[in-house]
Amino acid sequence: MGVEMDIFSKTKEDEIQFNEFLDKIDAVYERLKKYETQVDISDLQTIKKSFLAKTEDFFRVDRKLNIGIIGRVKAGKSSFLNTLLFDGRNILPNAVTPKTATLTKIEFDEENKLEINYYTEGEWNSLKKKAQVQSEVKEFVAAKEVVKMTEERKLDPTPFIKRGKEEIRYESYEELMGELNEYIGENGKYTPLVKDVTIFVNNPELEDISVVDTPGLFDPVLSRIDKTKQFMELCDVVFFLSKSTGFLDKNDIDLMAAQLPQKGVKKLILVCSRFDDGLRDTIWSNGSLEEAITNTKEKLRKYARKAFKEFSEQNYHLNEDLEERCRHPVFVSSMASNMLQKQLKDYTEQEKKVYNDLNVYNDLSEDKLKEIANMEEVRDLFHQIIEDKEIMLEEKAASFSKVAKEELKDKLIRLRKISERRIIQLEKTDKEQILAEKKAISQQINKVNSALEEIFGEINRKIDANKAQAIRNLRTYNRDYLNIDEKEGVEKHYEVVKVPAGKWFAPWTWGKTKREIYTYEEKYAYVDILEAVEKVRSIVDDSIICIEEAFNDSINISLLKHNLLNTIVANLDIEAENYDPDYYKCLVEQTIHKLKIPTIEIYTAPLEDKITSQFTGEVVGHANKANIKALYAKVITEVFDIAYKNCEDAVTRFRFHLDEIKMGFSQNLLEDINKELSLILKQYDNKEEEISNYKGLVEEINKLDV
Repeated sequence: MGVEMDIFSKTKEDEIQFNEFLDKIDAVYERLKKYETQVDISDLQTIKKSFLAKTEDFFRVDRKLNIGIIGRVKAGKSSFLNTLLFDGRNILPNAVTPKTATLTKIEFDEENKLEINYYTEGEWNSLKKKAQVQSEVKEFVAAKEVVKMTEERKLDPTPFIKRGKEEIRYESYEELMGELNEYIGENGKYTPLVKDVTIFVNNPELEDISVVDTPGLFDPVLSRIDKTKQFMELCDVVFFLSKSTGFLDKNDIDLMAAQLPQKGVKKLILVCSRFDDGLRDTIWSNGSLEEAITNTKEKLRKYARKAFKEFSEQNYHLNEDLEERCRHPVFVSSMASNMLQKQLKDYTEQEKKVYNDLNVYNDLSEDKLKEIANMEEVRDLFHQIIEDKEIMLEEKAASFSKVAKEELKDKLIRLRKISERRIIQLEKTDKEQILAEKKAISQQINKVNSALEEIFGEINRKIDANKAQAIRNLRTYNRDYLNIDEKEGVEKHYEVVKVPAGKWFAPWTWGKTKREIYTYEEKYAYVDILEAVEKVRSIVDDSIICIEEAFNDSINISLLKHNLLNTIVANLDIEAENYDPDYYKCLVEQTIHKLKIPTIEIYTAPLEDKITSQFTGEVVGHANKANIKALYAKVITEVFDIAYKNCEDAVTRFRFHLDEIKMGFSQNLLEDINKELSLILKQYDNKEEEISNYKGLVEEINKLDV
């Protein structure tokens, strides 16, 4: 049953409330406009535009309940959605990278079809211009790669740009898988030209719902970032996925804080994905699988509480109820869920490895696998959301004015604080003091730089130690994966023989014969090419996780923020009345948000092709088996070489990145303080008038009823 239409029909009361707020913000802007040379009031218009966009989107005939699936690349979003919506079939491709990831919607329609949106001419021209820029900035590197992909595929973008949008009908999930992979798969023929895709499924459960797999705000293609932001602004429910082996690391916390529109989301579910990976890391330090499940969950729950508590303490902009929402993460494993659908003999090589690792104590039962998979809890939550969608949407409809008023109030408080601080500076200091302070600040920055050397030096020392450990782990993976076992197959043989057909009691049949078919089975050894390819994918995944964890283990974001703030307090002689903690917290936040942990990309397709271009299916025969084993070992060694080089290159780039951040922090600190002091110096020319203006602004803000 669809959402009741009256939810999306503005009532007279809604119209009155919305118009009252729009009139109020216009009136506030007009009253403060005469002070725009003192303070920046442009954010007031931004609040108004955002309010109009959200309400206009909500109150329309085709408005759906928007459910966002958020998480970084390799968090398991596609596997999660495949298990939740497509019965475990690999409909959504898993092997996507940030540069090719698209915003993919899944919605209901009576007709199964794909709707594909290509880049516009302006977007493609912008991408081509960026591809010509010689820069290591990710945005320009990604643009080069996207343009290069079109050239490699010998694609002419023009027909697709002119087409703009395309619809493709499909009859079955199998047909959908083939079509979809061409448009959003890592190696899809048309992937470089696709901006977003909507999958329409004839599943009434999805009626009036839009489930969206978001590419994330680290997408280097800006037009896709904008589209993701636009969707997230309108999101009602969020499943936030963070993989268990790097649960809520720095990048996850940043993504959640930056991307999650907390004021608009009516329900947030934190999902600890790929839980089987986390268990495989911890099971060795426990006495049983049950003990490992219990202890690992508790450990990750505690970490979630700690991570959000620390983050909320040091980030004024974080929504205060986020910690409470994430207190009880849902632990899931799409891998375990898919294993439940199969017999052990039908497992893929990767599934067999997971099974063996989890069954180290010989206690992995079907019930335990269900507990690890835990998709029933997710399905229950999903169905509950569907049941509650009208209630959630009604609550959202009623909250627009309240949320917008809070944003307006926060902005006015900030404007008042800035004005009050400047009044104090103008009244209690003179030009000579400000000039002396500017000179002193320049000298104090040298002390800041010395402290920064120690702070970032410690990070570099940790990176060295963790890089060495990562390389040792990569060597271990290389040894573990180096060999591929032979499998035993059974071939059935048929043989036709002539046998006597005569019967002793029938002399006329004597001497006659008949044919009989005999069957016998012969065992043989073979090498499975699919298994070889699966093992290549597994070692690549393990290598990527290994390298990324080396960086995550090197940086304690909470400690870094604490140290940067202490550096300011300890080394800058700031008068108590002029000290604005929020200002310096904001500066530290801006610096931390520039810190990007490297993401590692190793493309498996070229490595797989080296095997599949020479061998297919089952390889038999001594010589052929020896050849495939040698080729496989060579590919695995090449994976190590590629991973090793990726690790070395990532460390080199990250050191350069850290140096830029370190230099930028002190420079920005000096520039921002000097900018503020220079403004005050300039205002001394009309000191009394400026003080009067600031007092007038404070008085106006105090009079406002918001």
